[in-house]
Formats: sequence, structure tokens, C-alpha cells
Amino acid sequence: MLGGLRAALAPSALRFHRALHVPEAAQAECLSRVLQAVSGSQQAARLPGFDRIRTPRHFQDAVPLASPDAVAPDVERIAAGAPRVLTHEPVLRFEPSGGSSGASKLVPMTQGLLSEFQAALSPMLFELLHRRPALRTGPSYWSISPMGAKQGRTSGGLPVGSMEDSAYFSRALRPLLARVFAVPGIVGALPDVESCRYVTLWHLVAREDLTLISVWNPSFLTLLMDALVRHGERLAEDLERGTCRPPGDDGAAVRAVLARLRFPAQPARAAVLRSSLHHGLQARELWPRLSLLSMWTDAQAAHAVPAACRRFTGVEVQGKGLLATEGVVTLPLFDTPAPVLALRSHFFEFQDPERPDARPRLAHELERGRTYTVLLSTSGGLLRYRLGDLVRVEGFLRATPCLRFLGRADAVCDLVGEKLSATRVGTVLDATLPALFGGARPGFAMLAPEWPTAPEPPAYRLFLETPAPDTKLTEAAAAVERALCEGHHYRYARELGQLGPVLAVRVAEGARRYEARCIALGQRAGDIKPMDLHRQPGWSAHFSGASA
Repeated sequence: MLGGLRAALAPSALRFHRALHVPEAAQAECLSRVLQAVSGSQQAARLPGFDRIRTPRHFQDAVPLASPDAVAPDVERIAAGAPRVLTHEPVLRFEPSGGSSGASKLVPMTQGLLSEFQAALSPMLFELLHRRPALRTGPSYWSISPMGAKQGRTSGGLPVGSMEDSAYFSRALRPLLARVFAVPGIVGALPDVESCRYVTLWHLVAREDLTLISVWNPSFLTLLMDALVRHGERLAEDLERGTCRPPGDDGAAVRAVLARLRFPAQPARAAVLRSSLHHGLQARELWPRLSLLSMWTDAQAAHAVPAACRRFTGVEVQGKGLLATEGVVTLPLFDTPAPVLALRSHFFEFQDPERPDARPRLAHELERGRTYTVLLSTSGGLLRYRLGDLVRVEGFLRATPCLRFLGRADAVCDLVGEKLSATRVGTVLDATLPALFGGARPGFAMLAPEWPTAPEPPAYRLFLETPAPDTKLTEAAAAVERALCEGHHYRYARELGQLGPVLAVRVAEGARRYEARCIALGQRAGDIKPMDLHRQPGWSAHFSGASA
């Protein structure tokens, strides 16, 4: 079925595998391409000696490190319609970033940047089709969630957001990719998550030959399957009759999308769905050819993987690489110690977090077992951009590093000087909770700050979804508090009375309600990441129902 797509992807995959032997040369080519894209722009004019940069060392000496805040004024000028700001190439559209703890950023997309995405995504997709031949025999589901408020245009007329994942590939490949997707991309135009999930499930259940499910957050898959249980009988009726009736408000926006889709009657699939629901809904009964799940499996997402896989007994799981809106850092390959650096896509540098003033290392200079933060330079005009991701070198493929994503290096909560990092909180939760809850963490566990009414000081709340008695929640809060107090800054803030103690809060339907608030804060459902530490306050009110 997909032999033509595999053949079209093969040349890019071959170039990537050849480059794995010579990462220094491959990265030099990337830097040359980035410099060429930026040449002639306002950004280049601001950098003394930019046109004389020839080597990575010259580049590091001439160009300062950049943060999202430093780039924001240039992005605003582009959004207002100014040309040649970051690159000489025109900006095609903006993509909103995940915005995990605050407002989303807009990332300018140029044709050069899209080509860099293709240089990573094409070898990854080829690897799937080549190493797992069963995937060539049927369609795949690549997660779709509603665009919602992120659709639209900037004041300068540039579009914000793309409808389908295929937009990251060349126009020549898109017709072939259309045959891969089990769910039409137009489903992403539905205005709310619940209707989007329902229409997605209609298309998925209709496809007996589904071979691959690819999502980002494993919780996204858990919530999708929970919706299948919740709406199963309604879906079976729709499949039987050839109708589609998403729950909730049947507004004009929903009707407009449904009018562009076909829903032929599928009584046989309705019968299979009813049988599967009766037997506890195992995915293999619905999709006997399903052979691979692709999702985040590293850092905080690891805790959500068992729940996501509960209904997928016997289906292989492959972890995703590290892909940000700004660029691709790693791509997953089979039989490697970790995802491998996307060395033909962008120019990378790696900072030692323990020596932030030292010259960042290049890809061929990394050491096994060491941890680094990622700097990214792309043909989209981001130069030496602090991506904020922490990675560890697990090994090498040929001479190219394989990098495990550890979490966000910049995810630090600092209410009164306690400097609490997400990685530290994750370590504490992993060390304290399993012993109190039968050997495993509760299904939902998250720490977040709260600002109580004066004169009470700010404090952290430990949100837990568990049937355990209240005494266990109290014990968990005390254990987490003791562990956090082993850190100097947190302990000092507690001793001064600037920070109150950790208190535990029981929650119900934690994953679903967490997703709902993240969407309200401006995130897209498919981009939402699980968090051990969320820096946004207000979660107590949200989980109690007192606030949206």
C-alpha cells in the first residue's frame, strides 16, 4: 500500500545514515545553510562581522545566546508585516509553541525551516516503513486536536497554525502522505476537544486495517480511549446508520466540518465495537493489524505510559524523539540506546549546565553519560536559541550522539527564592510516592504553587488521584515536604516562614481536568505535556470546580 511513499523517502534516509559517520561535517553544512538564510536580514546587519563567519568557533564568538524573550521583538515585527527581519526568506506562517506554563510563543516558519524538518522527519518515517513492514499494509493515526483559538492571522496578514502534520513535508509527498492518515486533517477544524475526539473515533473504529497510532502525550491516548468507552454505544449506532453525532452543542462550526466529511454506514464495524466494549475494550479486537504505538516515553511522560498502554496489550511501543515547534533535536530509530541527533536538520550546540559560562560543545564533542542543555540555530532565523531542554548522552550511533530527553532545564518555580526545579520535583515524587501507594505513583500526581489569602504565605499543593484514605495523602504531603527540605533554598524559605508546608489535595479525573485547564490557558490538546511541577497557580480552584 505504501511502497511508493517508502521509495520517495529513501534518498533522504540514505543521506541521513551516511551523515551519522561524520557528524562534524554534517553540522558544518547545517551552519553554512543557516548563515546563508540569515544573510541579508535585519538580524545579520545587527551582528558585527556576520558576513565573515566561516566556522563554528567564529559563529560562537560573533553571535550571542538568545532566549525566547530576546527574539520576541523581531517576531512581533514579522507578525506586523515587516520583511527580512530574521532571514531574507519570507515567512510562510507562524506556528504557536506548546506554552506549557505560560503564554504560547509564535514561531516563524520559512521554507528553509520546513526543509530542515523534512530532513529529520523523512528518515524517521522511512525507518518505520522499512523496519516494520506491517505498517505499509494499512493506514495510521497521527494525533489530531482542534486548533481552536490558535487559528487566524496576524496583524500583518500571516496565517497562524497549520491544519495537518503533512504541512511539514514537501508538496510532492503530501498526496502520498494523505494515504497514510486514517483520520482526515479537516477534523482538526472542529472547535472543541470532545467533538474532535468523537469524530476521530468514528474514523478510527471504521478502519479495521489500522496499523499505527502516533500521539505525543500518552495521556492524550488514554483520554481518547476513555471517550471511546464513554460514547461507545452512541458511536456504534452512528456507524450502523451512517451518521455522526458528536456530543455537546451542535453549532454551526461543527456542522460545517461534518458537511465536508463522509460517514458511510458500517454495520459490521458497529458489531465489532459492541463486542469489544462487552469484553473490556482491548484495541487488538478492534484493530487486529495494529502493531505500533508511538508516544513520548521519557521524562515526566514516562509515568503516563502504563495507563495509555492498558488497552493495547501486545502492541509495540516506540518512544518519540525530541521535537519542538522551533525545530527537531532527535529522531527515534529502532535498536539505538536513545533517539539520535537530527544532525542534518539544524546546527546544534550543547551547554554544560554545571558550567554555563564555558564555551558550548559541538555535536561531535559530546561525552557519553554527560548532561547538556540544547542550543538551536535554524534556517528560520533562530540563532543560538536556548531551547530549554535537558538531554543526556546515552551512547552513539556510528559517531553521532543518541540523546535522552530529561525534562525542561528552565522549568523552575521561584515564589520566594526556593528555586524549585521540575527535575528535582520529579525525583522527589518518584522516591516518595510509590512506597505509600502500593509500589506505584498515583495515576495523577502534580505539585503546583498556590497563593492563599493573606496573611498565609504561598505554599505548594500536591494533587493526587488515588482511592487511598486521607491519611495516606497526609503522609504523602509530609514525605514530599521532608524531601524538598533537603534542598537548601527550599528549606531556608520554610525556616524563614516565607513558604508554607506542602498540603495534599485529592482530585478526580485528574488527567481530563488537567487537560481542560491547559486548553483554557492557551494550549492545544495534542501539545499538552504531563507535569510533575506546574508553575501556574490556581489549580486548587480548578480541581474544586470553583474556577475554569
